[in-house]
Amino acid sequence: MKSPATLRTASLSGVAGFACITILFGASSSAIEIQQQKFPMETPPRGEVRSEPLLKSEIPEVEATHVAIAGPASHTESPVDGFADILLFIQGRGSLGFNGEDHEINSETIALPISSADVAIHVAEGDVLHYVRIRKQFSKQDLLDMKDFASRAGGGIYLKKFEDCEAYREAIKSPKTTSRTVLPAEFIPRVAMGTVQTTGPDEVGAHRHPMLDQLFLGLVENDVIVTADDTHARFTEFSLLHIPLGSLHGVKAQEGTKMYYMWMDFFLTKEGEEWLKTHKPVTE
Repeated sequence: MKSPATLRTASLSGVAGFACITILFGASSSAIEIQQQKFPMETPPRGEVRSEPLLKSEIPEVEATHVAIAGPASHTESPVDGFADILLFIQGRGSLGFNGEDHEINSETIALPISSADVAIHVAEGDVLHYVRIRKQFSKQDLLDMKDFASRAGGGIYLKKFEDCEAYREAIKSPKTTSRTVLPAEFIPRVAMGTVQTTGPDEVGAHRHPMLDQLFLGLVENDVIVTADDTHARFTEFSLLHIPLGSLHGVKAQEGTKMYYMWMDFFLTKEGEEWLKTHKPVTE
C-alpha cells in the first residue's frame, strides 16, 4: 500500500533523461494521484533525432511522445492504421512536407494529417525543433462517425498556429483569461484540444468532468499549481500532466507567474462531447 504523502522520481541518465513524478497528498492511502512527466528540452547532438514516450499507458487508447530534432536532420512520421496522429510543435522551427507541399513550422503550431500520407519534417543546420505527438486509437464507432465529418472529406492536413485559433469564454475562467480551441471536435471523434493563457493572480475554477480523460501540456513559461481533490502539484513548462478522471480539479497562477497550457480532452463516449458547449465563442 502506498504512503499517503510520497514523491517518487524515476530518471534516466544523459541528455535523454526524464522525470516521471507521482504526487500524493491527503489523509489516507486512497489519496488522488497526479501523474506528471517533465521532458528534457536540451538540444540533441547535431543531425540527430531524439524521441521518448510520455506518461506511458496513462490513458487507454492514447500514446504521447516527445520528439526533438537538431538540424541538419529529417524525420518522417508515418500513418498507422486505426490511429490518428496529432503533432504539437512547441518550440523551434523547421518545415513540414505533406502530399507534395511544404509548410513552414514555428513554435506553437498544430498539424493533423487527415489523409493517409507520410509527414516529412526537416530541420535546417543550426535549428532545433521540439514537438509532442499524440497518437489516438479509433474505436469502431469512431470510424463510422468520421464518415460524416465534413472536415475530413477533402483529406489534406489541418495546420494552424495556436494564436490563430478561435477564442472562447468559459464560466470557470476570469475575463482576463484567453482561451482558444486549437483542435475542434469535428476532426477526430471524441477528441478536442485548446489553450489557456493568463497571468497571476488568476485561476481556473474547480470543476469535474467524469465524461472525459484529460491531459495538460505545459507551454513556454507555464508555472502554476494544479489541484485535484485534496492533492496539489506544481505544473511547469514542457511537462505533461494527467488530470485524475472524475476529480474536482482547478489551476492557480500566483502573483508574478504565468499560466499557459494546452488541455487535451479524450471523451469516453460521443455523448460526452456535450461538455464543449460550455465553451462560448468570443464574437466581438
